[in-house]
Amino acid sequence: MKLKSNCILSKASGFFLLAFFLFSAVFGQEISPIKPLNSPYDEQNPVFSPNGELFFTIGFHPENAGGPTDFGDIWYSKLDGNGDWQAPQRVPDLSTTGNDVLVGFSDALTAMVYHSGQNGKRQGIHQYSRFGNSWNYLRPVEMGNFKNNGTYFSGRLSSDGNIMIMSMASFGSFGNEDIYVSFKQSNDVWSSPLNLGSQVNTFAQEHSPYLSDDLQTLYFSSNYMENRRGKDIYFSQRTSSSWEKWTAPSPVENTNTQGSEMGYVKIPGGENNAVFTSTKNSEGFGDFFVVKYQTIEPLLAKEEVITKLPIAVESQPKAESFVALEKSDTLLVEKDSSQLIIPIVTADSVNSVTEIIPEEKLVDNPVLPSKKKREDIFILDALTKNPIAYKIEIGNDRGVKKEVSSQEQLWVEIEEPQWVNFTISSKGYIPKLLDKSSLMELEGKEILLKPAVAGTAIILENIQFNRGTSDFADSRSIQVLDDFVLFLKENPEIKIRLEGHTDNAGDPSLNKDLSMKRASKIRGYLTINGIEFERVRISGWGGTRPIADNNTEEGRTINRRVELLIEN
Repeated sequence: MKLKSNCILSKASGFFLLAFFLFSAVFGQEISPIKPLNSPYDEQNPVFSPNGELFFTIGFHPENAGGPTDFGDIWYSKLDGNGDWQAPQRVPDLSTTGNDVLVGFSDALTAMVYHSGQNGKRQGIHQYSRFGNSWNYLRPVEMGNFKNNGTYFSGRLSSDGNIMIMSMASFGSFGNEDIYVSFKQSNDVWSSPLNLGSQVNTFAQEHSPYLSDDLQTLYFSSNYMENRRGKDIYFSQRTSSSWEKWTAPSPVENTNTQGSEMGYVKIPGGENNAVFTSTKNSEGFGDFFVVKYQTIEPLLAKEEVITKLPIAVESQPKAESFVALEKSDTLLVEKDSSQLIIPIVTADSVNSVTEIIPEEKLVDNPVLPSKKKREDIFILDALTKNPIAYKIEIGNDRGVKKEVSSQEQLWVEIEEPQWVNFTISSKGYIPKLLDKSSLMELEGKEILLKPAVAGTAIILENIQFNRGTSDFADSRSIQVLDDFVLFLKENPEIKIRLEGHTDNAGDPSLNKDLSMKRASKIRGYLTINGIEFERVRISGWGGTRPIADNNTEEGRTINRRVELLIEN
């Protein structure tokens, strides 16, 4: 009996090794399936939430709202404490009996979802708001002449939330499904879809588009090659500021097989990996795989700096003595340690050079005075006025942050235009978020941080809501909330109360309800990012507790606020 058991184990091991080598031969050794997510059904259109969850569509699953003929409901999974994906769960609040596709998140609590037109929801994009594990329907998105003439749809939001890239059969299609782009006009209004043009779109099918973070590279799937394969994954790059001019598509590395590959998207985090789907081993339905993300350098001309004008220019005045920069008409030249900018020829006109600027005609730039040394900002306890230990983080408008090691480094980094937000924090104190101009005005002055003790209250000035709603108005509001998530995690003993307030315009009962919803929206963001529900209490006071004159617009603006109170 023992021998038989060993024999069976040996056969099983041999089968596993055979399967491994076959798998490696098909995909390459850097590809791995996400087994907990894959099923006998059709997994497609993966989208990562700001919290790292993976949302996707599963087609023809018997548990879908429309049963096994349902083109797709929305499901999701998240990592457990060991870093493994949990079994997928269907999201009934986001699903109908038709085709449902989660396109992306405008913020951590607001999802954009495509519905094909069933269950009373018109065909198009709709907004939902997250509350704990539930999703509340908000509104349809107005998108001009949006019209999907087919059953297939896929799409994603750009990383900044302002661009939606989508695939469907619509107006001006070159064949079947084409790729279109739409631009955010306001919270619930987007531009009419624009076809990306014939360099990307063909007589065949172009599916599952995804934009790189810099908005320069498009990853998508197409079967235009007519090679008796399914769809392959390609990339194409913008060649100008236009959204209709692209390079010829090139295949993405290590992904394409005899099956259909789709849904390529970068995984958030530092591993630089991507997720995609393949039908190679699943009888026509997509399964998830992980591959190394192929980063494509954008098509941008780089400035070249020449330390001295070449002697050859003076003795042999030929065009090739200059450096021609494509898509540029200037050359940076340094003479006697001072940079000069002189006209140069472009790549298109390099053969027409008739005049060379002699070196002796170049005029030295005046010597610029050295920069004045910046003065320190003093970070003090607001009660005792004593200096306290602190840290400074700088962030861009996409939510990327990094800590600076000193104020000297801060003043260097502040010159970079990408850094727009600055957080001053200290353990046991309420953090302060400043924009660039506010921070620079504080040079040589004091910043007072309030101790996080019972009774301390602050107004969350940088959290803005769209008028008459509980929707966050901008990305800055999210960055403020991220600071408070970190604050509460670093101070686990602290409990807070969020109090919503409005001005006195309108119906008092509606104002009270709105103020409660806004406080609840903030609590929802904190809890979804790991803060225990019991640590955050909420109140809604409507317009009953003004702190400014409601007879002026300035006063009404001040009265529309959310306050944070430290509790016992």
